[in-house]
Amino acid sequence: MTEEISVERKMKQLKLRRKARRGEIAVRRFYKFVRFIIILAIFYLIYRLSIMHYWYFPSNIYNEPLGKHIEILGNKIVPSNRILSGMKKYKLPHKPLYMINISQMANEIEKLTPVKRVYIRRFWMPARLTIMVEEITPILTIAPSEDAPDIAAFAYTGELISRDYLPLSKDFKTARILSYGTKGDDYEKWDKEKILDLYKLSKKLEEYSGEKVLYIDLRNPHNAFAQLESVKLRLGEIDPSLFERIKAINPILPEIKQLDKKVKYIDLSWKDSKYIKLDNQQQHQVQMEENN
Repeated sequence: MTEEISVERKMKQLKLRRKARRGEIAVRRFYKFVRFIIILAIFYLIYRLSIMHYWYFPSNIYNEPLGKHIEILGNKIVPSNRILSGMKKYKLPHKPLYMINISQMANEIEKLTPVKRVYIRRFWMPARLTIMVEEITPILTIAPSEDAPDIAAFAYTGELISRDYLPLSKDFKTARILSYGTKGDDYEKWDKEKILDLYKLSKKLEEYSGEKVLYIDLRNPHNAFAQLESVKLRLGEIDPSLFERIKAINPILPEIKQLDKKVKYIDLSWKDSKYIKLDNQQQHQVQMEENN
């Protein structure tokens, strides 16, 4: 009798275990099914996000006002419309923003001479581009006369900036050079060394005089002049001795203030002596000894 009760109890325990195992299996299957549905939902959501219209540019993006889908920053030399013209050479494919090859677009913009580097950032909702432009730094401007507008400019790197990008922004503190571009002094053939020397000359003249240099006149390469705010300087030949000759500006300028006659220019073309050329009919000269 006792054995029958023991067997019956074991059978009940086995049935309970089977029932519990079947419950565990059902719960695991349910979890797997829910996980499968969630994964499908995630993939579907990703797919729907990837094809949303927010990823796509409108077909007339280049004709829209700047700031809506395209923003251009950092350009002080190249007009924004020129940058847009460069961008138009790369036809935007009808693809989501993240699939567009922006490096090709940047390459087209970098073909513009004043542009040094281009960085392009992409944004979503709505799809838009921020074009960040890094330009070369101009240090010289070229003009044929005092009153004529600038016709060219040069950068630190020696690159020529054509008239298409002029006039320059007033933010650039450039030295102004007068040159016809002929008679053996074609500015288009100047090398980087000469460009830097002329810029250095302008800065040294300002340092020694304490005045702004309005222009350096190279229209006669063998008899150059420089115009300060208060007086004109005759520089003569642009040779290695010039930087020593212009040091005499500082002691000569106080002497000019003591004269009661109009000064035509200060003559710094001689190495051993300096002159103040007076502006009168007799062309009177006042010789000054060089201060050592």
